[in-house]
Amino acid sequence: MPGTGSVHMADVVGSDVSQEYSDDSRSVECYSSDGDEAGMGLLDAEPGVNKEKPAYRVIDADLLVKVQAEAVQGVASIWGCKKSVAKTLLMHYMWDKEKLLSDLADRGPEYVYKAAGVAEPIDSTAPGMQAATGSISCGVCLCEYPQAQCSSNGCGHTFCNNCWRSHLSVQIQDGMARHVSCMAFKCGVVCDEELVLQVMQGDQPLLAKYKQSHLESYMEDNQKVAFCPSVPWCGRAIEVDSDPYVEPECSCGVAFCFKCSKDPHSPCTCAMWAMWDEKINGDSETRNWLAANTKPCPKCSKPVEKTGGCNLVVCQCRQPFCWLCGCATGMRHTWSQIDNHSCGRYKDEADARINNATRQHKRYMHYFERYKQHLDSLTKEKNNRSKLAARIAAAEHDGTESCDFGWLVKALDQLHMARRVLSNSYAFAYFFFGGQLYADEFDEDQNKINQNLFEDSQEMLAAEVRAGLIHAPWG
Repeated sequence: MPGTGSVHMADVVGSDVSQEYSDDSRSVECYSSDGDEAGMGLLDAEPGVNKEKPAYRVIDADLLVKVQAEAVQGVASIWGCKKSVAKTLLMHYMWDKEKLLSDLADRGPEYVYKAAGVAEPIDSTAPGMQAATGSISCGVCLCEYPQAQCSSNGCGHTFCNNCWRSHLSVQIQDGMARHVSCMAFKCGVVCDEELVLQVMQGDQPLLAKYKQSHLESYMEDNQKVAFCPSVPWCGRAIEVDSDPYVEPECSCGVAFCFKCSKDPHSPCTCAMWAMWDEKINGDSETRNWLAANTKPCPKCSKPVEKTGGCNLVVCQCRQPFCWLCGCATGMRHTWSQIDNHSCGRYKDEADARINNATRQHKRYMHYFERYKQHLDSLTKEKNNRSKLAARIAAAEHDGTESCDFGWLVKALDQLHMARRVLSNSYAFAYFFFGGQLYADEFDEDQNKINQNLFEDSQEMLAAEVRAGLIHAPWG
């Protein structure tokens, strides 16, 4: 979650979470993951047209109340319960409507209600359940109060409003607004929302905090919702339809992987991208280069690189040592021998480590250089969109063109997406071919076939991107 503390959406603090909406309410921003249908979210879809089921939608402060109310209303309509009960059940199930309804059908309402801390509906017409008359003794302060000054929870426990107010205030201030439990000993039932709204109506700041916490629950606890990772945070979140392995783009223009919240990294998996990020930003490749090209000084342990000459090298601390075995020696030597020193020949294990480190570093540099070239090109090409928009605006202003250039902007967005995928494909190839990550899944021959097929597709994509940019009208 961006920042620290709770999410502040002042626009909706005072909103009633059970508010009904008319058909002319502002619609949710929906995008398709298919690039052919404005998949990057850079163009507004034609009003009233929904050619494909959206893969995700952008939620902001103005839409949060509506989206949450729709989820609550859906469960309440299907199960026939109060909206406050439906919301409590959804919060317990982390807004997973499918799992909630599945448990209600398979395990029964008694199990689900007990697990969520919701009281079973009480039949007020049953014997002994008629409303009490006269005064009521509060079980907390042990004082007598008129019935009008007392309130009951869904579990049936009744206390005076003063005790309820003190209890609810402490719970809300302590961050327990989403699970305020009954005061009765070992009860554990969640307090009804109606009870909280009635008792706390005299303390609007705490009541607003209670409502805000319930609103934020939809974004903070929902596994299908992720906050936009923009810095500073734009105040929006993304809700996916089903598949978490999508790369949505927020309305602020920031695209990211929904699963790991990092930059879009198709075709790499999240695990691959984490390792690649460590390689290019960490020091793993520095260690590989040092292992392949330097030896530690036996006196000060600083790495020493040998650029030529015989096998006697001298560190900056003036300590001479043998390059082959790394042992300290004297200064007297010839081209082929060091006086009073005999290291024999290369140690097989040390030689193997050096060769492997050298090979791995060369592999890394091969893929990294190509990855970086396409990444730098992508950064430069981002200016093309503003150039294209300026030319379209100028043509429309002059009246020389009356065509819809939306397709041209979409084409440019597709080129940018292809360039990004092409850049990331080199990171994928580094780990998938020749590395240890998938070494046990393919034999050497099959791995070579896979690599040839992948590189052929990679070259074709690169050619398409180059052709698209060469014939582009924004240059």
